[in-house]
Amino acid sequence: MYHSKFYKKTNMRIAYKFLFVLLVVMGVMGSCKKFEGLLEDPLQPTPESADVDLYLNSVQLSFQTFFNGVNNPGLDLTRMEAFFGPTYASGVSPEGFSGIWSTAYTGVIKQANAMIPVAKQQGRFVHAGIAGILKAYTLMTLVDVFGDVPLSEANIGVENTNPKTDPGRDVYNAALALLDTAIADLNRTGAGYPAVDLFGYTSAASWRRVAKTLKYRAFLNTRLVDNTAKAKIEALITEGDIITTDAQEFAFRFGSKQSTPNNRHPKYNANYVASGGAGDYIGTYFLYAVAAEKPVRDPRLRYYLYRQTLTTPGNIQQQPCAFGARPAHYSADDPFCFFITAPGYWGRDHGDASGIPPDGDKRTTWGAYPAGGRFDNSEGQPTSLNTGGQGAGIWPMWMSWFTDFTRAELALTIGVTGNPKTLLESGVRKSIARVLRFPTELGVSPAPATANVPTTVQIDAYVNYVLQQYDAATTNDQKLDIVLKEYYIALWGNGFEAYNMYRRTCRPRNFQPAISANPGGFIRSFLYPSNYVNLNSNAQQKPDVTQKVFWDTNPATGCTF
Repeated sequence: MYHSKFYKKTNMRIAYKFLFVLLVVMGVMGSCKKFEGLLEDPLQPTPESADVDLYLNSVQLSFQTFFNGVNNPGLDLTRMEAFFGPTYASGVSPEGFSGIWSTAYTGVIKQANAMIPVAKQQGRFVHAGIAGILKAYTLMTLVDVFGDVPLSEANIGVENTNPKTDPGRDVYNAALALLDTAIADLNRTGAGYPAVDLFGYTSAASWRRVAKTLKYRAFLNTRLVDNTAKAKIEALITEGDIITTDAQEFAFRFGSKQSTPNNRHPKYNANYVASGGAGDYIGTYFLYAVAAEKPVRDPRLRYYLYRQTLTTPGNIQQQPCAFGARPAHYSADDPFCFFITAPGYWGRDHGDASGIPPDGDKRTTWGAYPAGGRFDNSEGQPTSLNTGGQGAGIWPMWMSWFTDFTRAELALTIGVTGNPKTLLESGVRKSIARVLRFPTELGVSPAPATANVPTTVQIDAYVNYVLQQYDAATTNDQKLDIVLKEYYIALWGNGFEAYNMYRRTCRPRNFQPAISANPGGFIRSFLYPSNYVNLNSNAQQKPDVTQKVFWDTNPATGCTF
């Protein structure tokens, strides 16, 4: 009897446990159905569930990072900032371009590829168009930097983890096709404009104009290898929908927040720090070109450049070049150790690889335009945090005067419609006017003193001098020298367009030579990044940095006349 009761109780316990488990399982199944759509990790959403506005901002931020990465070597090679060298081959390394490569392929291109179909599915055609434009710019710029790069086999995942390169010409053509697709998307009726546009635009028409301007920019470079470029360029000019005014400018806009996140201009972050003093060197040649080469003062000087000191160095520890011999291979007209003739303008010569002296609080640095730094009121004080425009500057990717200067170049070289002298004057005046307005727009502090703001008479004196030099030139080659020297000065902040211009035209002709008498061949394209070469079984490193991109037809030995 005892055993029968025991078995009875045991069977009941088993039944109760079975019933409990069954109810739990049924409850869990019910819960799964109830929360079936909420099982994705909210911290790692799929592309289909991502917010397209936030996705676009991510593409735009990656694009800004990419531009910053390629802009810096352009600044260095065109003497806007100092290139350390001493040879061109040793002054750069494949490791230094790994971040640029990753940002391009995994930051801009991969995100754009994922976002565009989602945006179109949702009817967000403006978003798709913007992403396509930024992807196209990135692809063309990769070609301009490296030459042949992966495209057809890139970003396809496990199907091919070792993509081969495509010819640079083919990548350019693919980018042009992307721009045409973007223009078509921007012409469609969609579901509204992005909630936040980090370029400051407010309409699809603005981005459509950017797309057409980038086509113009591509034809500008490829005019050396494409005999149909003139017709294509003139068609865009006739259409009248490329960037020609300040309101249309293609510029990434930074903020003034120091942290969480720091959204200040990269050049402000590098040169306006809590400890005081600048981190970068401005190139001696650029200081010379803006501060002393002409007998008339450049109206943009105090806006472009801020002097931390108004005196020349007192000892060899501060500035070694002031106490050294002028290189024997320099001509009498080549600027050297420039502050000797212009007190306070303290830079570094091209290819100077000597040690860094304790001069961080004396170097001339980035001013109000375009980095959001200080206006030079002749204070002669070291830079510091939260001064000037607090970093709320811009990257000038394509400004209105870029169009004027390049149209003058095209008129003088391949006969594109337009009066070169008129376009030269327009470009100079537009640049000066925009730069002079910049501190007021940003609320730069201290503000420009009235005595330091150029008058109309002073601006006219500068413009008239440039036009007189143009009139004195007797050949189109000589006239092009004047046009492109002014374009170079007006490009301040965009070293990459200056780098393209130099490879395309060999101008400015009078660049300061490297300090070394034998710096090696000029960098016509950069070596492939180490993360591409080391991790890709199909990648082959280029033999050297003198390999030319497909549109560069200038002499292999460099720019000779």
